[in-house]
Amino acid sequence: MSPAPEPHGPLADDPEAERRAATLRQPLGLWWLGVVGLAVAGVLLVTENLRAYGYAVGATMGVLALVRATVPEGRAGGLAVRGRWVDVLTLALLGGAIAVLASTLRLG
Repeated sequence: MSPAPEPHGPLADDPEAERRAATLRQPLGLWWLGVVGLAVAGVLLVTENLRAYGYAVGATMGVLALVRATVPEGRAGGLAVRGRWVDVLTLALLGGAIAVLASTLRLG
């Protein structure tokens, strides 16, 4: 019977590296707020309420910007993509732009 193969790669030198890598994985956190908001927006879109859909998407992005600004890094989870204020400004500006665009729609 042959012996077990020697480990190779970046984890070979440090037996604790795999354990640390597993504990450093970031949880998804409060990203589900965005899923709920976009699901509501999707229902509004299906019911052909386009202006309300735009407001719902804009409001969802605004709520996500507030969550990203106020929640600690560890709880932000999937909302933490870049630096805190880059994420907040991006979400807030895009959410505001979508809401403004929704308010200017000329519907029938």
